[in-house]
Amino acid sequence: MRDLPIELVSAVVQDVSATVDLLHLRSLNRSYRELVTPHAFSKLHIKNSIQSAQNCRQIIGAASLAIHVREVVYDSRDNECFRLPPDNVDSADAGSELEEVLTDAFCGITALPKIESVVLNFWPSFLCQESGREVRENPFWFINRQLTLLHAIYHGMKTSRLTTLSFNNVILPSTGYDFVSSLIDSPLSHISVSVVSNAEVSAWSASNNINGSLGALLPPSNPTLKSIVLRSPQGAYHSLATRLSSFYYPSLESLVLENIIFDHTPSFDGVEEFVLRHKDTLQRLELKSCACYVPDPVTDVRQWSTIWQRWAAELTSLTELVVNNDDHRYVLFDTDRGYIPHREISTLAYEDDSSSLQVFKDNIAAGQVAVV
Repeated sequence: MRDLPIELVSAVVQDVSATVDLLHLRSLNRSYRELVTPHAFSKLHIKNSIQSAQNCRQIIGAASLAIHVREVVYDSRDNECFRLPPDNVDSADAGSELEEVLTDAFCGITALPKIESVVLNFWPSFLCQESGREVRENPFWFINRQLTLLHAIYHGMKTSRLTTLSFNNVILPSTGYDFVSSLIDSPLSHISVSVVSNAEVSAWSASNNINGSLGALLPPSNPTLKSIVLRSPQGAYHSLATRLSSFYYPSLESLVLENIIFDHTPSFDGVEEFVLRHKDTLQRLELKSCACYVPDPVTDVRQWSTIWQRWAAELTSLTELVVNNDDHRYVLFDTDRGYIPHREISTLAYEDDSSSLQVFKDNIAAGQVAVV
């Protein structure tokens, strides 16, 4: 391969995705190194281990490599389902050292001149430096590591050009973080937050009140944020203190909600009003497996039809509505089983919900836009 035309070599490099293969190509000669380096270091992967964090810090410290990094991905694991440890593991020493090295690495992202995106995936286990084995993490260190890395990232955003931020498997705090609320004039245009479900957190903590506000990690109101994703893939997420009233993004165009439970009584702090607050700019709205909360079996439900009708009347800028088929659900809270379907809903109510949703869709379709 050393004697191939440079154009052919460049084509080969663009078709190689495995980092180990790119590094092998890079080692062949100077020409290959110059061609491969931008491709090999455009995305920086950091595993949940001390060695990987140290390697990352070395790359950030090398100006010839750091200039090519556009995305940092932490602890990506394919096809793994999130589960909190069933019991506590004494991992204090290893967890503390890992946390220290990771903090050093992520505080260094400000040295990446072309960084655009950061993805943080949180898993309750890590690779032990001494044995090389995966260690189930004590929940204290899992929460503490989240806090530490989130703090480092938000601190770095004050001076970096970061525009896209994604958090997966986050446990939201009951109170806000000062380092989030102090992030003013951020260049952030997209944020995605995937939160741990109520059932997962309650089983681990033995508390039904640990879940905090969906707005805990949202940056202060700014004119740059255009897209927000709030997801809870493993199950329903509901916070009795949503506290979204202070958030308004005058350029918000897209909002995705998955497994988010709407409050029984609408308020300026709630999700329903948050959507309406952006009626002048919101163009795309997606709801997946969302539900309306009912306090108890004898309380009259607040029907989805009411929400659809309000939104149809006010979301006049909407050009795309995506609603999956089971988004007419109502749920109760059971102390033993968590959020469960509310079965005492009449057929007439469900028909009313479906009819109102169809009218909403028809209103949008009248403008020849996409409805799913």
